[in-house]
Amino acid sequence: MLNKLPLLMIIILSISSTILIGIIIRYLYLFITISYKNYNVNNITIVDRCSSILPYWLPLLEGLQNFGQQILPDYPFNIMQAYKKTIMPLVIFYVTHPTLAFIIFFILYYLFVRNKSPIPNRPFIRFNVLQSILLFLINSLLGATFRALPIEFRMSLYGLMLCNTLFWFVLSTIIYSIIKSIQGKYAKIPVISQAVRIQIDNRL
Repeated sequence: MLNKLPLLMIIILSISSTILIGIIIRYLYLFITISYKNYNVNNITIVDRCSSILPYWLPLLEGLQNFGQQILPDYPFNIMQAYKKTIMPLVIFYVTHPTLAFIIFFILYYLFVRNKSPIPNRPFIRFNVLQSILLFLINSLLGATFRALPIEFRMSLYGLMLCNTLFWFVLSTIIYSIIKSIQGKYAKIPVISQAVRIQIDNRL
């Protein structure tokens, strides 16, 4: 009976966190819908900018899970301490709840990507959501490819150099996209942003 108790608590916590995320997304959806009734489609509002930042947490956590956990312990102590106090708890939660990423992915797809989206047509938010989803998929593919390499190579100097390169690619693209979102401008990441633009233009 005692052995089953932690498993029951994990299940309850997982269900509770999923419900909580669903409620937050629902209220965010209602807030966005109400806020946009009186705005022009091409007008980039404060709500657009704030809403465009949120989806980038998904590729950020995926990148930290795939690459950050391996190389960050080798970084200077101050950086590691700051990481432990800020983002690390979120990464641990993300790693221990692998279904969470797919739930968020499908919610974003349902609300922003599919043809009959319930969200009002906001090109700026749609662009950033699609770009964050594409970055998430790229990070997942890169992470799976890196983990498939022999462990001897991954732990070698060349493996750590590759891991560092992938980590900074993930971090730099996300930081750049967030800065552009705050400025109310469209990011211009080679290939990735162009693919998103093509997808949005095909929907218009």
